[in-house]
Amino acid sequence: MKTLLRAAAVAAASTALVAGGTTAATAAPDSVSITNVALQATATSGFAGSTTVNVPGTITATALPTTSTFFGIKATVVVNGQAVGEVPVGSNGFTYQRAWGTGIVSLVNFKASGRDTRPGQPNNGFFTDQVISAPSNAVQIRFGVDNSSSIKVTKRGKKLTFKLKARYINNVNAAVGLRRATIQVKKGGTWKTLKNVKLKSNGTATYKRTDGKKRNYRMLIKTTDQVQGGNTTGTRKL
Repeated sequence: MKTLLRAAAVAAASTALVAGGTTAATAAPDSVSITNVALQATATSGFAGSTTVNVPGTITATALPTTSTFFGIKATVVVNGQAVGEVPVGSNGFTYQRAWGTGIVSLVNFKASGRDTRPGQPNNGFFTDQVISAPSNAVQIRFGVDNSSSIKVTKRGKKLTFKLKARYINNVNAAVGLRRATIQVKKGGTWKTLKNVKLKSNGTATYKRTDGKKRNYRMLIKTTDQVQGGNTTGTRKL
């Protein structure tokens, strides 16, 4: 039976950044700041065709006076100390490119654009890419497990054959074999380790055992610094 891996990747829609819960944040070039950046650890998509993922979290801006507005905020993405690109940010997070790889990710060099509507402002009050202050932040980004990763179990008499496939999608959108996976069996309502399996370079392996009882099985991939793990759904009893 083939079952798809359920990885721990999360996604959330990014929305326009606002301050004070209003539909248009108030701002002046000298008073806009980011007061909170709390991002969630995220895995990139397990689908080869999807090269971006939303990094969810909370990004909070403050802006005064109320006679002013800003239209957008952007920031530079830094991965393991290296700047990789500039992105728009919203109150719910930002979009991350899988091509940027994995590691410790932070947002720096925040910039705001908008309009100071007080009378007498230069350029009719419009400002672009005004550098604003923001707190330091960091989050772990990992590669997502390939959605085709699976376990197939067949049984003839008492003989069981397990076929495993465990891969992740890397920064150049290629499926890369993982080298270890765990077969788990359900006993007494709890998933327990049956066998830690060493996989081939392409992420596949076959394991055989004998068991006269009918049981549920699944595959577990453990989380590492590079890959966000997960598990397959359980098989029917075999």
